[in-house]
Amino acid sequence: AGNYHGVVAKEADSDFARVGYLYFGEQATGAYAQWPQEDACTWGLDPRFRPWYAAAATGPKDVIIVVDVSGSMLTNNRHVMSQKAVEAILDTLTWKDFATIILFNNFVSAVYKDVLVPVTDSERDAMKQFCKNQQWAAGGTNFKSPLRKVFDILHTSIFGGHTSMCQKAVMFLTDGQAAFEDSDFEFVKRKSIEYDVFFFTYALGEKADATVVKRLACENRGVFYPVADGSDLAKVMSSYFEYFAHGQEMCSSSFVKYTAFGPGHVLYAGCMPMYDRTSPSPELLGVTCMDINMVEDISVMKQEAGWKHLMCVASDMTKMCRHVDLQECQRQKIRLSVSKESVCTDASHDFRGVEADTVCPCIDQGCVDNLDFRDEKQYFCDAWVGDNCTHTDPLWGYSEEGLKEVQENCKRSCGLCGWSEGACSRTSSDECPVLPVPSECRACLGKVSGYDLEGVPMSCPPDAPRDLMSTKAPTTVRRTTSEPTASASMCQALPCGFVLRLLAVFAAAVMASTGQ
Repeated sequence: AGNYHGVVAKEADSDFARVGYLYFGEQATGAYAQWPQEDACTWGLDPRFRPWYAAAATGPKDVIIVVDVSGSMLTNNRHVMSQKAVEAILDTLTWKDFATIILFNNFVSAVYKDVLVPVTDSERDAMKQFCKNQQWAAGGTNFKSPLRKVFDILHTSIFGGHTSMCQKAVMFLTDGQAAFEDSDFEFVKRKSIEYDVFFFTYALGEKADATVVKRLACENRGVFYPVADGSDLAKVMSSYFEYFAHGQEMCSSSFVKYTAFGPGHVLYAGCMPMYDRTSPSPELLGVTCMDINMVEDISVMKQEAGWKHLMCVASDMTKMCRHVDLQECQRQKIRLSVSKESVCTDASHDFRGVEADTVCPCIDQGCVDNLDFRDEKQYFCDAWVGDNCTHTDPLWGYSEEGLKEVQENCKRSCGLCGWSEGACSRTSSDECPVLPVPSECRACLGKVSGYDLEGVPMSCPPDAPRDLMSTKAPTTVRRTTSEPTASASMCQALPCGFVLRLLAVFAAAVMASTGQ
């Protein structure tokens, strides 16, 4: 509380004319606190399942939600539960994440979009409306068609540039049974490796085929959830992001844009996680956020020469991919925390006898990427998250020397960091490294994809100090994209001290509120 009051005393305007908040959500209990004080007891919202919380606790991701809508879903109102669960998952996603929805019975009955889309506020509303317009309980059950559709969508999205370029999660819910042969499992596993997919599977009710859905999760680095009728399915499914939180340490702010008190008040919040570092690997304690509006009036800031540059840099910080640093020991402990039934016990899995107090191997925390490095196709290190940095597709056009540079400069993103031999010997984890506030927008220096905080394609803003990409000769790109990878206009050399001052002040304030 002292840290929060100190930040408020320094940053809040004395006459309270600006709308802005400082707030915190706790991981263990879902407790919530904010300044200024409001009576939140009647809100009925768990902060852990709000977009700002999941966005700060994990990096960007692509999510495909696959839901059984066969006739058996009428049993015990499962069709109502599943629709609410889909909406709850959508509420954990923000503009930096991409997603779509597949509904299936005898075949693929409905698809929101055949490509992944960024989950902006308007897109999230449209996805929820799509759910309301569908038939949620009719027909039989077929697992093969929807799972093949998953990989068709991923292929189209990746090669069309409709992706976060980070991890991909498939969330598969069924209450039924369907034929699924070894060849089908092999297909899913091969494609999951190719596209860096994690499977989270949910068997709803006592007649669901737990054998198939558990094997799908176990063979694809995921978690199987047995869910009884009457359970809080929405809470169970929307907790998926905790898996990524275990394997991703977030050391910089993530930014979200939202409205309060009607459309007239647009707020921009920066959020950071807090960690317990008294164990070998950092454990998430919660997330704290502060609205930029507390520092200055947004309408005033938008008149500054560096506003667009600020939005670009804030977007860069938020959109940076993070490698999931989990080995089978950590995955088995996560599964055990769900249920003993979730632990993978096939002979191909290590740590089958995992316990809650099992000490797992730990990663070398000093192993980091070179944040300034750009490969020979002008991509930054984090664009390699999920890709094979040693054996790439020849169509990407990388030279042997170019790949060697990637492996040397992008060890964390490539998954090449060292791990301890056996149980971790350290008793605590290191603090986050102090990351410098970026002084330039990445779209001005290299290739990027997707959209920014304002919902427009990423590009070098006209008020940036320089635009190196405007003078680059065209090259064969590693991934095709239908969106601009950088602006073709030459940046104007406008002073951006405003941007650096604001981000530095803001970062210091958020860090102070976390007590770090």
